[in-house]
Amino acid sequence: MLLQVRVDQDKWFAGHYGLMKARLCFERSLPQQALKELKKTQKIAEENQDHLVNYLAARMKLTQLADTSFPGLGEQELITLQMQSKQSLINLRQIHEHYSLYELLSHRLTYSSGILSEKDKKKVNDLVLSELSLITRRGKHDFEPKKLHLLFQSFFFMHTGEYKSALKVFKELNALIQNNETMWNYPPYDYLSALDGILDSLRNVAYFSEMDYFIEKMARLAERNYPEHFNSAATQTVYLYRLNMLVGKGQNLEAIQFFDTIKPYLNQKDCIANYEKHIEILFFTGIAFFNTGQYQKANKLIGYAIDSGKNINGLELNKACRLLHIIIHLELDNIDYLNYEIRAYKRTFSKHSKSLLIEKLIFNLIAIDPKRSSLVKKKVLWKKVELQTAAVLADKYEQQLLKYFNFCQWIEQKYKTK
Repeated sequence: MLLQVRVDQDKWFAGHYGLMKARLCFERSLPQQALKELKKTQKIAEENQDHLVNYLAARMKLTQLADTSFPGLGEQELITLQMQSKQSLINLRQIHEHYSLYELLSHRLTYSSGILSEKDKKKVNDLVLSELSLITRRGKHDFEPKKLHLLFQSFFFMHTGEYKSALKVFKELNALIQNNETMWNYPPYDYLSALDGILDSLRNVAYFSEMDYFIEKMARLAERNYPEHFNSAATQTVYLYRLNMLVGKGQNLEAIQFFDTIKPYLNQKDCIANYEKHIEILFFTGIAFFNTGQYQKANKLIGYAIDSGKNINGLELNKACRLLHIIIHLELDNIDYLNYEIRAYKRTFSKHSKSLLIEKLIFNLIAIDPKRSSLVKKKVLWKKVELQTAAVLADKYEQQLLKYFNFCQWIEQKYKTK
């Protein structure tokens, strides 16, 4: 019964259902009915650019023709049918190659220490060159290859700190998917991923005012009649970026109020579709409390985020949580605990990647104990540090950490105020 419902909802199920009906008709000696079903199935497959179903239908038809001694079929017509089925196989192979490159890129970036330098970037250059060669060789006319090409490019730009380039590609991907709603999967995880990428790129370049439009698109997607996991993933994404947008605009009290309204949802473990996003929600709420001087509440949330982050691979997010945790304890004047926490931080992350300049600047600032240093001393030190913070802001690899919290701005405030 569940399968029958999906046949009516999803063309992928409809295509395979048509193949099964055709095969059953052939077995029951109803060849005309079977060929009719195959023709209908091939039409669905062509509309959906489903090359696998198209090939299977063509292969079934050719086998039937061979078994019945090709009744009324000329040689040229046979060759034409064979070439059509061969083209489906060629398309399938090329799509498989494209998926393979995208999956390899995703795996390398997910399970490596991230791309934090030009040396790290070289680790994926072979995949980039292969992808460009593939898309150049076969063209970008079909929906699936175009979608995969844009996904590959956007994913690469995101992880190399090229946020403006990533945003441009994501917007192109969004337009492509929106203009081809008949080609959407059920549920449309690819569209969800595209909207997620756009919103992530917007926050990375601090275009918070543009986020609301795409958040609303995501919210409308979450309201559709899709499976529970998809709706949970979309809803969680809406919560994250709405909270992120409010904090980014400086509307910290509104962010705290919004968190209070979604807290019952967050406490339901079944609704946590993505633990990394769940941690980010805790993190940005912690920032809202931090910005309003509620350090104990901020510390509690960041503590939850750190504990939850032990089971994820998000290196930058884990670093951001630990650094904010350290900063909160500086504000609380827990100096003895700070020394222990900084040693633990260095011990944990030294084995994953080299230290970033922003990390060194934070630790150097803590070392001078800003609450007990004179304003004159801090002004002298700031002249040197100011150049270093400018270097951090200009470095695309450093920005992968700054997208979570403006550590440079916090450092400047500490050097310029008593």
